[in-house]
Amino acid sequence: MTNPPLKAFERSLSDFEKSFVDYPAEKQLLDDCRSGKDAVIYEQRPKLPTKQNTVRASFLRFLALGGDERALIHEKGVQLSGAWIEGKLDFEGATLPNSLRLTYCHLTTTNLRDSVVHGCLLFQVCHVEGLEADRMVCSGTVFLSHVISTSEVSFAGAQIGGDLVCDGGKFDGKEGNALICDRAKIKGCVFLRNEFSSTGTVSLANAQVGGSLECTKGMFDGKGGNSLSFGNTVIKGDVYLNGEFTATGEVAMIGAQIGGDLVCENGQFVVKDGNALSCDGAVIKGCVVLKNGFTATGTVRLQGAKIGGDLECSDSTLDDMNGYALLAENMTVAGMFFFLNLSVKGVVSLVSAKVGSLEDDLKSWPEGKLDLDGFVYDRLSGIAPKDAKTRLKWLDKQSASHAGLIRDGKDFKPQPWKQLQKVLYDMGHFKEVRLVAIAFEDRRHLANLIGQAPENWNKARARIYRKISRCFHCLYGVLLSYGHYSPSRLIVEMLIVWLLCGAFYWYAALYGDNGNGVFAPSNPLVFQNPEYAACVPASPAANLEGYKLGCGLPSVQGAGNWYLCRKLPEEYTGFSPFAYSLDLILPLVDLQQEHDWAPRIPTPKNTWTDELLTWDFPKHCTRFLMWFEILFGWVSSLLLVAVVSGLTKRREE
Repeated sequence: MTNPPLKAFERSLSDFEKSFVDYPAEKQLLDDCRSGKDAVIYEQRPKLPTKQNTVRASFLRFLALGGDERALIHEKGVQLSGAWIEGKLDFEGATLPNSLRLTYCHLTTTNLRDSVVHGCLLFQVCHVEGLEADRMVCSGTVFLSHVISTSEVSFAGAQIGGDLVCDGGKFDGKEGNALICDRAKIKGCVFLRNEFSSTGTVSLANAQVGGSLECTKGMFDGKGGNSLSFGNTVIKGDVYLNGEFTATGEVAMIGAQIGGDLVCENGQFVVKDGNALSCDGAVIKGCVVLKNGFTATGTVRLQGAKIGGDLECSDSTLDDMNGYALLAENMTVAGMFFFLNLSVKGVVSLVSAKVGSLEDDLKSWPEGKLDLDGFVYDRLSGIAPKDAKTRLKWLDKQSASHAGLIRDGKDFKPQPWKQLQKVLYDMGHFKEVRLVAIAFEDRRHLANLIGQAPENWNKARARIYRKISRCFHCLYGVLLSYGHYSPSRLIVEMLIVWLLCGAFYWYAALYGDNGNGVFAPSNPLVFQNPEYAACVPASPAANLEGYKLGCGLPSVQGAGNWYLCRKLPEEYTGFSPFAYSLDLILPLVDLQQEHDWAPRIPTPKNTWTDELLTWDFPKHCTRFLMWFEILFGWVSSLLLVAVVSGLTKRREE
């Protein structure tokens, strides 16, 4: 006859029966477990252990593991409420065939490492001195609602078949972590809501969550470190850090994958120095909502983030006086980027970011702390200003090195200007495109980027080339607005020059040289002919005619002034000031005025200094005005012909 197999100590009811008299609560627990009832020892969590409320951890373990043939446990498992658990509850490596539900209980450290729980695990409204559940496998939901933990709670590498519910819990990690779920696989949701608070880091790094992560009205204090860490976490649902959510310490979601939205509406993210919210490299298939009271004291980082919906930054505060308020370089937003009604202190960097549409207002962008180099957007939507005046102010909000408002053009970035032109052109705002294009050329000139010479040129040659190029660029802008206006502007400018010069020529011909006029025939057969001697200014014949006029005798009208002289034969081309001006300004047209008439200029002096210092008005002025009009006419005509013939392309994009 063989002996029955022996059981380990405290795996048989007989190991505990002798002590039931000292632990009356255990007898009640045993009876209720057999019938599937909730063993209510006390209506609330005990503050101190007594004979009536104490249950040994070893006895609780015995029942949770299924009891024995004399202590058969109901399928509902162990249900205990209002007890003081004496000793360490150790289930390491064990298998719990049913659920374990503890409510209003006080426990010391509980060990569930490498355990298997067939059912739910509930420590609701309990006080625990830490919970070790690394690599635990639980087929149901884990409830830690309103739990008070005075040490680290760890589910690292655990597998939970339902939700992880920590609503209203108080997790104090002292000098360490508050809640660790690194590498955990949770098929349901994670709830850290409704006055949940943590002192120390809450970490779900490299975890997998099949539902949503909800931290609405949660309070997280990282004690100088991360308050929340979701590095490389996969969350198939939404992430809610909203509704008076508060994080003191960095919320790190670097490399996270979120299948829904990231909602931080009315969330408070505070760090003393560093990053408030880090989503570098995160993939968010839904929207990112940072609005309605969202506050970040520290940097909001979205570097390399990919957002499948909208990015909403509105009615919020981004504050990092000494650094970046928003760092979103290489970010991609498939939907709209809202940047409205914001208070921003710090740099906003959108370098190489790409968004579908931009809806913003001018006042939200920080003054002089904006970096738009490489920023690409397809449209300006909604209330976003589309007029050139406002958009140019927006571009000028960039830091001086990026706006090109410095003389050194090394840091001038043309892409933001070209991008704005392209978007306005695609949207049909052609007038605004031209205004932005003209302003862009002005900025290039101001940034000293006109006339850049090859590096192998010597300094003198490069300086001369730069000066000449800048002069022609400036002239191109004055005459034709860098080719961004129709020829009508140049035609109007030519018309103004023609009329002004014609008026001056009329004055010079009529009143110049004390009434003798400045202009004379250029044909020697006319001005040397004695028959027309009375027309020659200050000639004896002209003086004689003037004497006759003074004595009331018949005289030649206009004597001494070729413009008015009646002696000039009618077959000779008469001087017309405005025809003369038109002949000068249109080099390809011959009206016979420039050929037949010329101003009378005094003979040069003996020395060049006398020549330069002696000024005979209006004779010398007429000559210089003629030279100016001829040069202006050639330049304007060539530009006009080039524009009309299509040799100069109007750059509207």
